[in-house]
Amino acid sequence: MILSSTTLAAGAGSPVVAALSGAVTAALALLGIRHGRQVFAWMKKNRDTDDNAKDLDDADNYLKETFEKLCELAQKPCRAGDLAPLRRLRNLIKASADQLEAIRAELHDVAEHFEGYLATDLPQLTSPARVPQAELDAYMERAMKQEHARMELERAVSRAQQRIRVLRKA
Repeated sequence: MILSSTTLAAGAGSPVVAALSGAVTAALALLGIRHGRQVFAWMKKNRDTDDNAKDLDDADNYLKETFEKLCELAQKPCRAGDLAPLRRLRNLIKASADQLEAIRAELHDVAEHFEGYLATDLPQLTSPARVPQAELDAYMERAMKQEHARMELERAVSRAQQRIRVLRKA
């Protein structure tokens, strides 16, 4: 068998070609791993963003429902029975505050104002005509404090809703 010069050149170059081929394969593998990590990080970021958006939607719905209830109760003396639906909303907002890092402070502020408002429930008056004036004045003072607490809660709800709007735009 006669060996040609190309066969000899290919045979002599095969360690160089093998080394280059190995280096290229290693570089491509490294780039593939880096790309895979980047894709995984991107997917994780998107999944976290989607989860936060869902939690923000839930919190926003609770705040909207709270705002509607507060509008119904505006300038109206409320007893414990009138405030009962708000207790459920307070608990839902507290739970959302524990889940959402981005608006935790605002939701805790809403929960604190909830406590203040729910503590202002008024007793039932028997008959305004038979109640002494001093007791009636005390009742009216408590009703004004209740309205003030309602307005403070309403402001806290509005601030939390504004924060959620800002987070959605970002």
